[in-house]
Amino acid sequence: MNQVPALATIRERNRRKRLFGWVAIYILLVLGFAFVVYRQASTVNTLNFASGKLSLTTSKTKYTVGDEIGYTLKNGLSVPIVLTNNCPQEPLYVYSWNNSSWVRIHDKAANSTCAGKPSQVTIAANGTYTQTFADWPNLFKKPGIYRIASFASNYTAIPYADFQVVAKPVAPETQTQIVIQKVITPIYITVPSSGGGGGDD
Repeated sequence: MNQVPALATIRERNRRKRLFGWVAIYILLVLGFAFVVYRQASTVNTLNFASGKLSLTTSKTKYTVGDEIGYTLKNGLSVPIVLTNNCPQEPLYVYSWNNSSWVRIHDKAANSTCAGKPSQVTIAANGTYTQTFADWPNLFKKPGIYRIASFASNYTAIPYADFQVVAKPVAPETQTQIVIQKVITPIYITVPSSGGGGGDD
């Protein structure tokens, strides 16, 4: 009869050993995972973006349809900025304000205008880059509110500029004034003379 309690005690001890074994394995796995994460994090180089500001401005805030629209990117950073040249696509991202939202619009330049141009444009530190949309005339052919935006490879923010394009003023109709003058032409009437010479009685 003493074998039954002894057997129960052995089973209880085995159960506790298994429980302690699983707990120890779980703790070792957690510690091992934490160690691996710490080692990986300590070897990763964090990207450091240059301080400063990249600004985008247009030559005017209001244009007339058909005007040449120019823009200037000013690199206020201490490092160069690299822009991608997507010619014949438009050089910057262009949006039109339509139905209470910004809608991106596109135009293509003639392939001949892209010949010989570099695929990337570098703006030196504290330098400027000025261009126009002359080769993309269909972008701003309608009156409205527009936005242009630029993306750079090593700059997190998105500089943009808004401007307005208005319709050409309608020239007033020129009225030709005709002046009519009444001209009186004198009329001369020849009246025969009466009783010139006396006859003999």
